[in-house]
Amino acid sequence: MLFRSGRGGVAKYGGGVLTDSDLDLLRAHRFASRSASIEHWENWLLTDCTQRAPMPDGVLHPIAMFHLPLAATGVTIGDLFALGGASPEPGAVTLLGYDWQYLTPLREGRPYTGGGGVGAVERVTGSDGTVLYDDVDFVFELADDSGSVAATATHHWRFRRSAAPHPAEAFEQHVPVAMPPLEVVADGARMKTMAALLRDPYPIHWDPEAARSAGQGGRTVNQGPLNVGYIANMLMAWAGPGAVRRLSVRFHGRVFDGDRLVAGGGLLAGASTECAVWLDRIESSGATTRVLSGTASLAPA
Repeated sequence: MLFRSGRGGVAKYGGGVLTDSDLDLLRAHRFASRSASIEHWENWLLTDCTQRAPMPDGVLHPIAMFHLPLAATGVTIGDLFALGGASPEPGAVTLLGYDWQYLTPLREGRPYTGGGGVGAVERVTGSDGTVLYDDVDFVFELADDSGSVAATATHHWRFRRSAAPHPAEAFEQHVPVAMPPLEVVADGARMKTMAALLRDPYPIHWDPEAARSAGQGGRTVNQGPLNVGYIANMLMAWAGPGAVRRLSVRFHGRVFDGDRLVAGGGLLAGASTECAVWLDRIESSGATTRVLSGTASLAPA
């Protein structure tokens, strides 16, 4: 059963597979519009979670594109779980990727007005008709105090409806080029800080026992925005703070507390601002496993 509140409120879904009518209502859902800002202390902590020094001149770290759109629409991560008809239990949801676009640098203390709603919704069923999962796009928009669009964000989520295995996704293996790689070790303490900042109810990010019960071996799972943050840090180390104009990524695997990672990227052939980017886990054998790949756009030099 679907319970939908008015004035842009969050639709609450009951357990089980959503009906076709539920999916139609989900597609029609729109977020409330309100004003929000990120202050210096929040930007400092968000940036520290990515293991980077504070940003200069009050520029928000790109990772703010997960936090600010939610604040500017009054939506929590728990609300997104509820919209898709899932509880925040381990294994209920898979993060597929993000598409973050910055039309102008975002800054501390400035008010931004949010908007948006649910975008594409796709249901995937097995050969026997069993509903395997629903892929849902949550689309956000931020406007500055002049009313101009300052940034947009699309978050791609997969709501699992069956325990059946899902097919692995293929992804391109890019050839490393000029950008210097950035190595980092995923830090469980920073995962907890990030969860607190985002009010993230998904326990695999902060509770080792929840991660163990989800079959993750008792190591907490890094948040997707932090993995993208490492990519942003690599790009900014090469092109400068505020250089990132767009990040569009897909996730291929999870990152755990203590994992050694290397972020890499390079300009696409013949391009001056368009890049391929990726994040690899360094295994104990020295081999690497790709956990994220995508593209980025940089401001012209």
